[in-house]
Amino acid sequence: MAERQAERRGDSGGQLSADPVRELMAAHRGLCERAVDSLEIAAGLEEAGIGAALVGRYRHADVFALAEELFARVPRRPVEPAPVAPEPRPPGWRHRFGVLVGLLGALLLPLATAPPGALGTALTLAVAGWPAFAAADRAARWVRHTGRGQVRSAATAVEFRVRMRPVLPVALGLQLAVLALTSFAALAVLTALVPHPGSLGRAGLLPAVVQRAGAVQWYGQAVLGLLVGTAAVLRRLGHGGLALAGLLAADGAGLLLTALRTGGLLGDWADVPGALTALAAGAAAAVLLPAAWAAIGRPGAFG
Repeated sequence: MAERQAERRGDSGGQLSADPVRELMAAHRGLCERAVDSLEIAAGLEEAGIGAALVGRYRHADVFALAEELFARVPRRPVEPAPVAPEPRPPGWRHRFGVLVGLLGALLLPLATAPPGALGTALTLAVAGWPAFAAADRAARWVRHTGRGQVRSAATAVEFRVRMRPVLPVALGLQLAVLALTSFAALAVLTALVPHPGSLGRAGLLPAVVQRAGAVQWYGQAVLGLLVGTAAVLRRLGHGGLALAGLLAADGAGLLLTALRTGGLLGDWADVPGALTALAAGAAAAVLLPAAWAAIGRPGAFG
């Protein structure tokens, strides 16, 4: 009877020790399912206190051989795909209407802030801005396209920022060149149709066109173009609210300065054609330019 009980105990003990690795698999299943190779399992076992002294219990010479068996026997857990971020909703009609109002106000800013004696030239500059400011959106699209290409090709974020450093100056410079060309063409038509007395005869068409608008008017036109171009870049990089706020701020500042000039609260400098445009647009551009410069240095802005 005693011999039979010993045999049963021996059989039972043999069954418990027939697969000593199974208990280890159950205890460390999570580690084995997530591991990309057996070395990761070996490191996890050593952290759990299973070293060379305990490996013999599992019928292996070292922890690396034990890890290889665990890696082979435990199936990998399927990698769950990363959640797909929902695509940003296109801007609603209120936002598009606000951008249209802000852009229209910026285009009419030279006319709205012009003193009574310079309405003709101001109207001409406002008309010249339409095709040039349409080019601002194309320049902004080019900035976004270039940034997406650099995101794919740049090895690091630092390399991406270095490559994108000249993109904004080039885009704004090209847009300002188009604005200068259209402004000159519009003033040439105005000068040919309504010349100043004796201006064409004395110096010819080219000097007469350049002198048709004063230096401050040319400066104001350039600053206005810089504002619109920067706002277009910000809008294409996902900062439409900031771009709209900048345009509306310039419009509001222009109207406020005009009202102050009408009330006699500003000095004689406010009667210089283009002065109020340069001040209103320049203040807004000074805020938007650093924001655009920071935006083009972030790879996430080109998603």
